[in-house]
Amino acid sequence: MLTFTPYSAKKKFKNLYISNEIVDDELKDVNKVLVRIPNTEMPITDLLLCFDGQNLFDENTSHFGSIFNLENLIQSAEVKQKSNVLVIATTSNRQRKIQYNPYPRDHSETSIQHLKEIHKTYIPEVVNNFNLEITHTKKHVLGASMGGLMAIKFSIINPEFKNVICLSPAFWYGFPGVLEDIKNIQKSTFLHLYTGKKEGHIFGDKVNKIFPTNWNLDFSTNDNFYLSGVNLIEKTLTKHNLSHEFFTEEEGMHNETYWRKELTRYLQKNL
Repeated sequence: MLTFTPYSAKKKFKNLYISNEIVDDELKDVNKVLVRIPNTEMPITDLLLCFDGQNLFDENTSHFGSIFNLENLIQSAEVKQKSNVLVIATTSNRQRKIQYNPYPRDHSETSIQHLKEIHKTYIPEVVNNFNLEITHTKKHVLGASMGGLMAIKFSIINPEFKNVICLSPAFWYGFPGVLEDIKNIQKSTFLHLYTGKKEGHIFGDKVNKIFPTNWNLDFSTNDNFYLSGVNLIEKTLTKHNLSHEFFTEEEGMHNETYWRKELTRYLQKNL
């Protein structure tokens, strides 16, 4: 059972709560749940479910030193859109490459079980603990990199989350499974897809030494490889007549600095 305590005594975190550790017996590691409570005097208009919660609010917990600065982004969007946003976020851990890959080529079910637990247990316990009403909220799911794969899969198995924010999805971890699964996205779902054009730096070596060339992607540079993989996701969405929009950034790199800009674009229009 989840229990929650205030995230911090700092004023800027006054509406943020964190759960006890949730032990994953299979992975021998833990996750936590972060909750951003909106204005309790207003109906909740939007629920934003997020992955990699440690990178959302607090630089001190970020895995790589940069954050979305999500509280500021949401506050700005709430004023503009007259919305009231609840955030539920799960943190990732040292086993992220297993827990955050719903399309592994070895057919592991670990990630799918994590997604099911979020929907079946974590969200209801947050709602009950804080006495919230989310029946008629607009539901969004956000993920970046491997979290982008999780966001797509979460919406497929929980189609009431009709709004997917997929930033720089780490397609190669789930290739080609993610392409095969896209046809299972509901026709009523809207997917916001983004990637930067300078994200190849994350691979650490030339991609033609790492990945099979029969994937028929652009191996000319690491940056082009990344872009071509996300382009293929977009083409697959188009092929199946799925509602989406696709944005790129010429200078975009694989980090929260650029994802923050893109999330601002989404929130200012879609809350």
